[in-house]
Amino acid sequence: MKRKGIVLGVVMSLLLALCGCGSGKNKEGIGSQQAASSKDYVYKVESPDIKGWADGTYSNVLKAGDVMYVYGYNWNGDNGESMEICFAALGSDGSTGQEHRIALGEDGGLNSILCDEQGFLYGIKVLYGRDSNEDGEFQDQYYFIKVSDQGEEIFSIFLNELPEVKEASSDSWFYVGNMMSFGDSLIIRIVDQYFLFDRDGNFQRILKGDEEKPLSNVNLVPLSDGKLACFSYEEDGCYTGFVDPDTGSISEFTKLPGYSYDFTAYAGIGYDLYLVNSYGVFGYDIGAENVIQLMNYVDSDLGVYEIYNLLPINEKEFWGTFADMETSQTSLGHFTKVDPKDVKERETIVLACTGVNWDIRTDIVKFNKSNEKYRISIQDYSSLYGSDTDYKAGINRLNADIVSGKVPDILILNNEMPISSYVSKGLFEDLKPYIEKDPELKIEDYMPNIIEAFSVNGKLYQLVPYFTISTILAKTSDVGPERGWTIQDVNDLMASKPEGTQFLSYADRNTMLIQCMSLAGSQFIDWSSGKCNFDSDGFTELLEFLKQFPEEVDDAMYDDEYWQNYDSMWRDGRVVAQIYSASNFRDFNYVSKGTFGESVTMIGFPSSNEDGSAIIANLQMVMSAKSAHKEGAWEFLRYYLSDGYQKEIQYGFPLSVKYIDAMADKATRRPTYEDEEGNEVETDDYIYIDGMEVKLEPMSLAEAGRFKEDLYSFTQVYNYDENLIQIVQEETAAFFGGQKNAKDVANIVQSRAQIYVNENR
Repeated sequence: MKRKGIVLGVVMSLLLALCGCGSGKNKEGIGSQQAASSKDYVYKVESPDIKGWADGTYSNVLKAGDVMYVYGYNWNGDNGESMEICFAALGSDGSTGQEHRIALGEDGGLNSILCDEQGFLYGIKVLYGRDSNEDGEFQDQYYFIKVSDQGEEIFSIFLNELPEVKEASSDSWFYVGNMMSFGDSLIIRIVDQYFLFDRDGNFQRILKGDEEKPLSNVNLVPLSDGKLACFSYEEDGCYTGFVDPDTGSISEFTKLPGYSYDFTAYAGIGYDLYLVNSYGVFGYDIGAENVIQLMNYVDSDLGVYEIYNLLPINEKEFWGTFADMETSQTSLGHFTKVDPKDVKERETIVLACTGVNWDIRTDIVKFNKSNEKYRISIQDYSSLYGSDTDYKAGINRLNADIVSGKVPDILILNNEMPISSYVSKGLFEDLKPYIEKDPELKIEDYMPNIIEAFSVNGKLYQLVPYFTISTILAKTSDVGPERGWTIQDVNDLMASKPEGTQFLSYADRNTMLIQCMSLAGSQFIDWSSGKCNFDSDGFTELLEFLKQFPEEVDDAMYDDEYWQNYDSMWRDGRVVAQIYSASNFRDFNYVSKGTFGESVTMIGFPSSNEDGSAIIANLQMVMSAKSAHKEGAWEFLRYYLSDGYQKEIQYGFPLSVKYIDAMADKATRRPTYEDEEGNEVETDDYIYIDGMEVKLEPMSLAEAGRFKEDLYSFTQVYNYDENLIQIVQEETAAFFGGQKNAKDVANIVQSRAQIYVNENR
């Protein structure tokens, strides 16, 4: 089964055939992705159910001239002991010819499959671990093979023993990479060099490049117009260029614009390259200033992670393999551009973000498919305006747009936005009236403290469908059952412990400072009133506390003894507390009964107001107060409060009280799994402490009740304010370095922080 995973990873490589021609030299684009939704980016996909062996489905397509094939992989035997490649000719109407097979045996694989116009197929056949090298180590065997369209083997060349290959790989770990078709030659990447063979399998030469830019660090891409290109992942982004097929020298080596690391390059038609990422398909001419969006997944109602093995047919049509995000099924798709005039007219709701997770992408696609009046378009500012060298370009542009009044209909918030400032400026819509008027929703069905925490003056501006709690844990026997403590409480506890006892496991000073400002920053700053009190005794006391921690943790501490006894350090009391993110009942039970070995308290970070725990919004969504599509925006947002969404939350606590209760109830029962016959079977949770297995009992009803009661008590919102933290870091360095006293530093921090707050309210 391990070999099966290796083979499937290898066979995903597919060469693009040479076909068509064209030029897109004069087209214009915007950054790495054109803004907003457009009818110009819509494609339809058909996934023909092309059945093969024993109703198996072909998953890849090949093309050379007018010749096309489909192929897939079949595992034989009861336990999938051996693999074979199954292939058949593909007609223009989707019909298939006679099926043929290439057997690969138990430890065999075939990658880089391609075809020519005469109907011959080529590939690199791999036999894993079949041979020993001169050092007695196992070495995979690689064969360059050619077969007819009837499956008859024309030749099989053992690459390991080819003299030119042995010479080139004498000082390197031996492997064979991709094979590609270029003119009358076949190029095979062996170790870090490109070997050229003719179509009869005869070695021709090695394409090396020059000393300044060798080809060992680039991927070659044969283009549709007969030229040879390269694609290279460099330190500051991805570069493309043309490669001289005679000398291997690279010309017009140009960095791709915008954020380029997630691009995969294929030969294009109408453009030199088709670039594919998680948002869509783009055209690019080497040396041009912009990439041009051709297809947008969301605009095309496609919930896909990415399109793989893209094979162009013409400027408006291509084949590719894709995995559906909703079903996780991988399919072979035939993609065709939809004429913009045939795209149904609907009101567009713009959702802006700086990176959108896959679940929301899937939700948007489902909404767009089912709604006749509205459709949602994603504006991901990180993709639109980010770059390989400036990861903040996207968020900076989004914040600038919002300040200038360009607020999208729906916005996904993050910690790098001055949220309080935006709320105070009246940019967001109060969502509470929408919930109260919704016939299927009731405000009292949701966690009241979470609703209150994200409300301002009784108005709910942020929708937080699920959350976690960031806190610090300690044994209840050490700190008592009540949440919250002061620095003096910590100092008193540590003074009562044996010498060498640690508060946290090898925490450095900066980590502690960040934890304090994020979990307990409200003791020094009140955003609602705009007042700071860093010049208080509480802050100077904090500075003295932080000074106890090392500036850097000595890596020498992490020796074998440390790791051998790591699991038991909290149980044995060598470490008092642990930074912890509470995300569900069962995990808390695991940490309490497993890691600590007894009841624990979510005590929080020590603070003067004794409230050093915070609510982390796993998702924060707002509606623009000036949106022209509020009704449609609410249609989308309300889904995140529905039973359909709330009941599926696994990591994090649902906002719904009903499903909090359901999570608590589940934690009081033993975990289950489904056996081979579909029966639900109970099992147990275990933890390993220094190599010893410890069984964990489920939560008791009382334990689950106490934990649930605690969840209702949190009111402070986690606030990682990078700018404020930077102010504190910069000014406190003089105190930690011994140049200034705590009081003087506190006064400087107070002055700078107050200016910052005044400017951002």
